[in-house]
Amino acid sequence: MKTVQAVLPAILIFLSLAVTINPVSSGATVVKVDPPLVEYGTNATGQQFTVAIKIVDVTNLYGFDIKFRWNTTFLDYVSHSVRVPKDTYPDGILWNNTQGTILKLEDEIDTTAGTYWIAYSSIWNAPSFNGSGTVFTMTFQIISQPVQPQPDANITLQLYSTDLSNNAGAPIPHTSEDGIVKLHALPGADHDVAVVGIQPLKTVVGQGYSMLINVTAANQGDLAETFNVTTYANDTSIQTKTITLTSQSFTTLTFMWNTSGFAKGNYTLSAYAWPVLGETDTADNNFTGRWVIVSMVGDLCGTGNAWDFVPDGVVDGSDLSIVAKCYGSWPEAQPPMIWNANCDVNNDGVVDGSDLAIVAKHFGEGGP
Repeated sequence: MKTVQAVLPAILIFLSLAVTINPVSSGATVVKVDPPLVEYGTNATGQQFTVAIKIVDVTNLYGFDIKFRWNTTFLDYVSHSVRVPKDTYPDGILWNNTQGTILKLEDEIDTTAGTYWIAYSSIWNAPSFNGSGTVFTMTFQIISQPVQPQPDANITLQLYSTDLSNNAGAPIPHTSEDGIVKLHALPGADHDVAVVGIQPLKTVVGQGYSMLINVTAANQGDLAETFNVTTYANDTSIQTKTITLTSQSFTTLTFMWNTSGFAKGNYTLSAYAWPVLGETDTADNNFTGRWVIVSMVGDLCGTGNAWDFVPDGVVDGSDLSIVAKCYGSWPEAQPPMIWNANCDVNNDGVVDGSDLAIVAKHFGEGGP
């Protein structure tokens, strides 16, 4: 590729571009990004903005060589417009000669690296440029914005090399002023899972037999979440399930509690949604339900109201009677059938002869 350094020695009036010149602070001339600050406080992803690179308060300008870059993590190049010569662009810079000609030395953009190199020179008998003008404008699109707890993004639109020369090829002292794009970090998405209900399908279960527990879990956050839900009898884990819920949705999970190995007695059932990454509101992750009695097999009720299902420590006629009253029923059974899950002793979904046989087998047994 032909370089500026290879061309300029043949152009006396633009020899300065073959020399690296460090800006000095004593000159009044400035090469700057305008506006100097572009700032977004709300979600700006997808929005576009335009900046201008200007040379301000210059005298006897005949050529320039400017290199510019940006951060491609946050900004995507959209387009640019070169404002040379001023004969064509009233807000532009440099003049054509009497033949209407100006020399373009570089106009090279690299959207992957995020760089732009532009160099132009007036040609003999063109007048020198004096005053202020725009070299080029560039439009960007915001493609990413930080999210809390990430910090704000301060992106430099950097003029990393700026050379100016007069019509004798001598450097023009100047300073350069970069631009800043400030993207304020957006509030983080709300991550919030919860257990909002627990419903044991029995209130009494024979020791060594099983029962079902329905748990309602919810995703109250802004994003889909995959999380675990665990049920407990007192402090002992019963079962864990993994679920995925979309934002602002809920579902009912059914857990099986096999009471083998559990001593007879009252057990408080609870369910716990494991916190997800970024969750801060964990007060509703745990839900405590009612208690369930693990009883002697066949001991379903006592001498009071049998339908209260409070075991009395002995398997007798009241237990056989209550199972017999529910005989033939299942969860969707209609009256006059009576369905009660407590009478489904073996938890197979129907009250039948097998349940009566279990109670009858233990008839007369008693104990604590």
